[in-house]
Amino acid sequence: MLFVFLKKQNKMKRQNKLNCFKLWYFIPVVCIVLLYSCNNKWVVPAEYVGEWKTDKSKITVRTEPQRMKFIFTSDSADVYIKINNDKTITGFIGTAEITNGKMQKSWGLPSSVTGVSFTVACGSVGKIFNNDPLAHKQVELWLSPLKDNNTMEAELRYTENSADFPMATLLFKKVKNK
Repeated sequence: MLFVFLKKQNKMKRQNKLNCFKLWYFIPVVCIVLLYSCNNKWVVPAEYVGEWKTDKSKITVRTEPQRMKFIFTSDSADVYIKINNDKTITGFIGTAEITNGKMQKSWGLPSSVTGVSFTVACGSVGKIFNNDPLAHKQVELWLSPLKDNNTMEAELRYTENSADFPMATLLFKKVKNK
């Protein structure tokens, strides 16, 4: 009798371990599916759509001629972007042209915590100003929530090779509604 009881108990322990094992695989899959579905089905808010520009702002470009030895070059440039309904961005950062920018919703913590509502992957852009030491660089714009319908703060970031260097803080003003 005691033997049968212990045998049933061992069988239940194995089943519990198997169920926990299945659960640990199931939970991450569900989380990934939920995050993917929440982040892809969004539309650009109407108040963001249109043309935006900044006054001349100080922009700093960072180069690394030797490991962990940085050289910073600064100059002023204005930024102009056009945000479209289809999440594409075109425009200029100084003399560098943005031809295929992609607007993405900032995921993770809410914008009230991070201060970032959307990111714009601008892709590879050229020289931003005449004495810019980098002929090409990967940059992103991090767009903050709108202060009102006509102004928006943003950061220009150098993102090449997993870098996340803030190049400038920008204040966009809306030029024209679509």
